Amino acid sequence: MDLKKNYIGKALFVGGVSLTLCGQALMLSTPIMNNIVSVAHADQVAPTTTNIEIHKTMYDKADASFFEQEQNKIKNDGTQKDSTFNNKLFHYNPTTMGKVEFTLYDITDQINKVYADGKGLTGFTAGQSKEAQGRVAEISKDIEANGDKSKFLTGATVVGTKAIDGSGNVRFENVKAYDASKPQKYHYYAAVETKTPKGFVVAKAKPIVFVNPYTNPNGDGFLSTTYLYPKNNTQKLHFDLTKFAIWNKPKNSQPEEKKELEGAKFQLYRGKPGSGTKVGGVLTTDKNGKVTANNLIMGDYYFVELESSVATDNPEATTQAKVSISPIAKNDKNNKLTFSIGENGIEPNKLQGSLVDYGSPTITKELTNGVGEHKSLHIGDLAHFKSNVDVPANIMGSDWKVDATGQEAKSLPYSVFYTRDIPQLHLKDVPAERHLVIKTSDNKTTLKEGTDYQVITGKNQWFVNYVVKGVSAGDKAKLDAAAKTGDNDKIKAAINSVKSGSVSDTVAKEAGKHLNYDYDEVVTTDSPMDTDIVNDIYLIWDDGSGPREIKRTDKTITYGVHFVKESSGFMGTGIAAQKLQGAKFVVQDKRTGKWFNGWKDAKSTTTGEKQAQWVDNYKDVKEGVLTSDKDGKFSLQGFTEGDYKLREIKAPTGYQLMEETQDFQIGPNTDKKTLTTPIVVKNNEKTTMPLTGSQQLLLEVVGGVLTVTVLGGAGYWAYKKKNA
Repeated sequence: MDLKKNYIGKALFVGGVSLTLCGQALMLSTPIMNNIVSVAHADQVAPTTTNIEIHKTMYDKADASFFEQEQNKIKNDGTQKDSTFNNKLFHYNPTTMGKVEFTLYDITDQINKVYADGKGLTGFTAGQSKEAQGRVAEISKDIEANGDKSKFLTGATVVGTKAIDGSGNVRFENVKAYDASKPQKYHYYAAVETKTPKGFVVAKAKPIVFVNPYTNPNGDGFLSTTYLYPKNNTQKLHFDLTKFAIWNKPKNSQPEEKKELEGAKFQLYRGKPGSGTKVGGVLTTDKNGKVTANNLIMGDYYFVELESSVATDNPEATTQAKVSISPIAKNDKNNKLTFSIGENGIEPNKLQGSLVDYGSPTITKELTNGVGEHKSLHIGDLAHFKSNVDVPANIMGSDWKVDATGQEAKSLPYSVFYTRDIPQLHLKDVPAERHLVIKTSDNKTTLKEGTDYQVITGKNQWFVNYVVKGVSAGDKAKLDAAAKTGDNDKIKAAINSVKSGSVSDTVAKEAGKHLNYDYDEVVTTDSPMDTDIVNDIYLIWDDGSGPREIKRTDKTITYGVHFVKESSGFMGTGIAAQKLQGAKFVVQDKRTGKWFNGWKDAKSTTTGEKQAQWVDNYKDVKEGVLTSDKDGKFSLQGFTEGDYKLREIKAPTGYQLMEETQDFQIGPNTDKKTLTTPIVVKNNEKTTMPLTGSQQLLLEVVGGVLTVTVLGGAGYWAYKKKNA
């Protein structure tokens, strides 16, 4: 046989790569297979060692069908093919798509053990190429199916395991090639992808089985470096985040179950929470509450929730239709919506998570015992207030879940949750008269001070602190020290600084509902008329974002009125009317039917303010009698708005007692208006008894003169007014 023709030119198709193996003139040592007598002392032409360089390539899974077509496969001949890549094939990038390692196995002995006919992979004539190809395919499939348990890898020599470099390449140097001690004088190798990043690679590259040394395409020499091009079907990853919402429910309703929230906005960042860089644009949740961040590569990521039409970071009442942005979804170090895709990749089904946002808590405040449209009160009255205080649905922590990190948890319970009541000018807090009662939303359970809440009294304001369970000794000490000072700012600072504990079990059960407050404040004696008397209540909480607060206000007011007592004037005309001193009156509140009995002295009240007293019968009025002064004036100050009546119980000397009571009103601006234009209360003079004789005649004459004089004066006064 012609030794120059004694070679095998075989095309081995492995993993979609056409690999031509040449064994030119290397079959001389196999005389039995080819009936050729060995030539003694033949010179060695083939290299003892060569280099093997693997160039890892990748394509998008969308192009998989493209690379299944024969014309689009790389035609490997052991030479470099990088310049022939089409626009769908790329060098694998480990910095974005994850770490890949290849292990090079010397499987020469294993092949000759499995195939005991002495042919190995190269002992075939050109006409037997299909049989050789069948062996290569069998080896590749066995390795692919069984990995390092394959019969071709078990006991094989590991040449080395290396990760691809930044260009997607890995190089093995000084790999054994020509070896006269081997049956076919070749070494057979398997290049196996032994580390593949999860998720990024749809399927790892198929094992490449090849012969070393490798004849160049011209057939006139051997390659010092053999280049191999395994391909990966790859994909970039995506993360699905689902947003849920739970609102606080008013009245006695149970809190809502969580519902998918459409319209929430998120921004994905790459890097460390609080200092990352934006990835892509703003993502908006769909009707299923889901956003998807696409085209993800290796890196550390986190989601940040943004202000939107359905979620806000503003706790004020105008935003109650929105949920509060979760404290673990902000662009700061507390962000928990984090995930990482490392060099080992990640299972795609792990790239999902969820976030629950909660309705913002609010508080109401209402004065319930005020009179009339303006909710007026008397000075000294107890102003009775009611408040509904929302207990946040996430008072015991916010729900969040990130499958990528295996975390499904709640954030820490609120360590700050309290109210602060601040009576403003002319309203004061008297602890003994506060009468605070706090009940659950259904009014069936009354909370216990010391168990469910702590009251801390400052200077004319007071705090109800609900974080009373599991508070650390250090936090308790801070609270106690601040309470002893009575300093409002120090108390507030101490409560806001608490980092431990939670609300009681009773309060926790009200999550998503509310608590009902009833309490009293005192209207002070020095309250001016027609001036709002204000009470503020604050709800303060910290969900992990820092203390937040909202304020609600209600007010009362008190009114007055002024009178002047006059005579009815000459013959009841009002002419020459005189201011009358000494008239005595009592006042009835027509709304209640009771008679004002004066003010109880402040020294004898429990509030330290004087208080209005009332009796059922005007005859029982003792301290509430109003007496006109030398200018005929008398007044009422610090009264509620409404309809009243005035009854004269003693007329001035020489005047008739008023035949009827006189109605009047007290309300907005009556004090100011009647101060300059008081309500006139008239008295008629007493009628003189008849006289006889000369006394009667004298009086008639004098009376006639006086009548003429008065009428003349009145006429002159009228003339002057008309012509003024």
